[in-house]
Amino acid sequence: MKKNQPKNHADSKSFAINDYGHDRTVHSLARGSIVARRQKRLKRRVYSVLALLVVLSIGIWQLWVFFPGNSQDNGTSGTTNPQTQESADQNTATTATAHSSAAVTEATTAAMSSQAATISLAERQNLLQAATDRVTSLLKSKPGRFGVYYYNLENDESWQYQADQPFVAASSIKLGINTFLYTQIASEKIPADEILSYDNRNYPTGDYESGTGSIQYEANGTKFTVRETSGLSIRISDNCGTNMIIRRLGGIDAVNPFLKEISGVVDYRQSISYKNYAGQAQSGKHRTCALDLGSHAIKLYRLWQEAPSIYQPLIDDLCQTEFDFGIQKGIPSDVRVAHKIGTNGTYSAENDVGIVFAGEPFVLCVMTEMASAAAAHQVQADVAQTFYDYISGMQG
Repeated sequence: MKKNQPKNHADSKSFAINDYGHDRTVHSLARGSIVARRQKRLKRRVYSVLALLVVLSIGIWQLWVFFPGNSQDNGTSGTTNPQTQESADQNTATTATAHSSAAVTEATTAAMSSQAATISLAERQNLLQAATDRVTSLLKSKPGRFGVYYYNLENDESWQYQADQPFVAASSIKLGINTFLYTQIASEKIPADEILSYDNRNYPTGDYESGTGSIQYEANGTKFTVRETSGLSIRISDNCGTNMIIRRLGGIDAVNPFLKEISGVVDYRQSISYKNYAGQAQSGKHRTCALDLGSHAIKLYRLWQEAPSIYQPLIDDLCQTEFDFGIQKGIPSDVRVAHKIGTNGTYSAENDVGIVFAGEPFVLCVMTEMASAAAAHQVQADVAQTFYDYISGMQG
């Protein structure tokens, strides 16, 4: 039983469809019935003619060998063996069919390739230029200082905006520190289930540091596995947990060479001078840039590709942080974003760096200095959405 079907709505959602039973057809008792009968008679005549043509074709084909000049002389007989001729005809027919099938296959393949083909490099570059122009206009329209680095993990396409400028790293440096930890786990120098004890003395003598995290409220000597400590360092940005990891790795000066080897545009351990978003002179250590942080994320992605069983827990932690602002807000909720935020109110710093697992995975780092943290988070989301929309456009 057919039902009335809804028209093709672009944004089809569940909605009620009235059921009228059978489709209603009005049969004419006059001209309509006469036309129908004439059409039926015409169809029968066409079928009869076609059947006659088929019979004649078969007969001609069977008698073809007896026509003068069509027998094949094999040197031993003046006649052609009907079975041999039939076999030859079948081979010819098979060959013709094969050629025809090949032609159809080639045509189909060409059509499919044409349909699935990506846009040209020039067109892609134009689309990227349009996206980056929008990002540039956005950043220039805002009262702040920004550093942006975009890198396509599938084809090495990249773009940057003041990506070499120094910013306070804040907690976004924890992505690189934990990546170094996992390289030690991968090389079996540090077991993931090794026990670490919390030292409640102030960092760097001990592990205590106020701010984000829960370990600061634990008793001295509270024990955690390396894996648990790393998870807290990433998921809730635990400062004490991060310090415990740094201590296990031999101190920050033992970690820094790993970070610099990946990208050392701004040395995290060297004091650097610059002007902030308000034009005020700033100087100090623990600065980095969008290019450096973005490179840390690229390094993690490559290591994860090589050894997914080792690095998957770190990727999962980055995808499950309690901080849902920044880059993640500009990406659809069903797309995984492995990111690490960094925030420092004293220096008006709001950073986010992450891996966006889109159709073409890409790394994005957006570092900001603005008077309003909420405004900075919106800038990060808007930049992320612009690049995500661009990548989505490449997928058709």
